[in-house]
Amino acid sequence: MSKSPTLSVVIITLNEERNIARCLKSLRFSKKVFSSVETIVVDAQSQDKTVGVAKQLGAKVFTRAWQGYGNQKNWALAKAKGNWILSLDADEELTSKLISEIEKTVTQVPEGVDGYFIKRRAFFLGKWIRHCGWWPDAQLRLIKRGRGAFTIEPVHEGLEVKGNTLELDEPMNHYTYDSIRQYLDKMNRYSDLSIIEVKRKKIVFWKFYLTVAPFLTFFRMYISRRGFMDGWHGLVVCGLSAFHDFCKYAKLWEKEILKRRANNG
Repeated sequence: MSKSPTLSVVIITLNEERNIARCLKSLRFSKKVFSSVETIVVDAQSQDKTVGVAKQLGAKVFTRAWQGYGNQKNWALAKAKGNWILSLDADEELTSKLISEIEKTVTQVPEGVDGYFIKRRAFFLGKWIRHCGWWPDAQLRLIKRGRGAFTIEPVHEGLEVKGNTLELDEPMNHYTYDSIRQYLDKMNRYSDLSIIEVKRKKIVFWKFYLTVAPFLTFFRMYISRRGFMDGWHGLVVCGLSAFHDFCKYAKLWEKEILKRRANNG
């Protein structure tokens, strides 16, 4: 008789007081399926009540200075003891249907499968964004321990596994932004990170990326990916995404072009 599976849920946090309780409270896995379920939170020295809330809700909390997204998540993976690992962000929430599917899935895994993608139902200012390229936004999140790791990139790190992957049917909820201010704050951080290891092509053709790329982003999201069907929310999402691109390439211009000219006299 095979042993019951065990599960580790890993989450990295930094000032996630507004989200962490909802995320942790959604982890209602059955003890009849998993012989043990542990929740690991690796916190990057939050200044709010994130750590206190996580501990109160039963998570094992580790404090570690910020080392970048991929590095931080790989450190969290190394702490996991379950033979299955579910990687979540603090602004994500599992549904009861998804939990049932995960429980069923891990008891009948096909040979050679090391991980599962999970779709994300993204909410922007309270509305589920069904278009703009935001749905289904499947991410590799459930893996066998020891079979995967996160890439080390400044932003948009990805989880990779050694074997094959499949996709689950049920989505999780992803609460992206509660306000425009929150979007702009995150955009500022991400645009800084995105130009740390920028490709040479983007430096050479910076004029194109600064002037044309933002318009292409808006057209692709609003027209090609039917963002207009999400109403005013869709228009704002597409407009902000185009503005994000403009800011990113404006920072590239500032860093690589203006400063180089200044240094060259």
